[in-house]
Amino acid sequence: MDGLIESKPAETAGEVHEPDHNKARLIEKNKYLYRENKRLKNSLEKVSIERNNQKREANNLLQKNLRLERKIKAVFGKLKKYQQLEDENKKMVEEITGYKSKIQELNQLQEEKNQLTIKYEEVKKQISHMVEMVLTDRYEWISRLKTLIRETPVDYQEVERRLRVTVRTRHKVGRHARVALFVDVQNMFYSAKNLYNGRLDYEKFLEVTVGGRILVQATAYIVQTPEINQTKFISLLRSIGYVVRTMDLKTGTGGFAKGNWDVGMAIDILSMIDKIDILIIASGDGDFVPIVKLFQKRGVRVEIFSFAYNTAIDLKEIADRFYPVTEELLIHDTSANACK
Repeated sequence: MDGLIESKPAETAGEVHEPDHNKARLIEKNKYLYRENKRLKNSLEKVSIERNNQKREANNLLQKNLRLERKIKAVFGKLKKYQQLEDENKKMVEEITGYKSKIQELNQLQEEKNQLTIKYEEVKKQISHMVEMVLTDRYEWISRLKTLIRETPVDYQEVERRLRVTVRTRHKVGRHARVALFVDVQNMFYSAKNLYNGRLDYEKFLEVTVGGRILVQATAYIVQTPEINQTKFISLLRSIGYVVRTMDLKTGTGGFAKGNWDVGMAIDILSMIDKIDILIIASGDGDFVPIVKLFQKRGVRVEIFSFAYNTAIDLKEIADRFYPVTEELLIHDTSANACK
């Protein structure tokens, strides 16, 4: 080893010329130094070996550290992705919750739509059957009126002669004119409700239609249904000055309702032909055209009060005067009782 003295005892004894006691001491000292040198040499070898082992362990630890750093980086990357996935998951949960509420609303709307569709089909069937029955009834009433007119003995030559004489004097329009008013309540009710969501002011209507002339009679025709109590309404009409005629709604085969005052109104109107100067009909039904013509031939002025959109064209054209009912004669009330 570098820096150590290495010598043999024989060579030392031959070279040194000292006394014997010093020689023995030097020999012993030399032996001691040799042993120490050898021991130190062994120690240095062990230290070198341990140093190499430590270097290898340090290299291994360094490699492990590098691997751990890579793993830590991978773990942090995964944690970051996990956090992103967690945030996306929360957003998706919120969106799914919103979609669920919207789906529930859509399901409710679909159920309501289905229910309304079923009701619409039922109402449509009922209306179609009612229209068929009403048309059938009207044809029957027209046939009866024609039969009644045919069976009534009339000397047309005498009638025409009298008309030529009296038509100019009978057609009174001033304050002395005698007036009869006939109101088809059902026709006026549904027209006012469908067109204006209102109801007719019967007191004001009576005042406007008569207009200061002589009122012979004002008659209102009502069809009563079991579901609606019209007692107060009937009492109100009578207190105003109307003669009220009522008819119960009849249920025919198949559960279809039936009720119409056309024939009854026609008969009552015909009974007034010699008692009035002006006939006022509050209805837009075109079935009254033959009666209007008959009264005009007898010199009676005919006035029609009705809603313009719900009045037959031929009835408007043949009347001496058509007065459209406007909102000024209505009461606007959206409550359920008022509509009834």
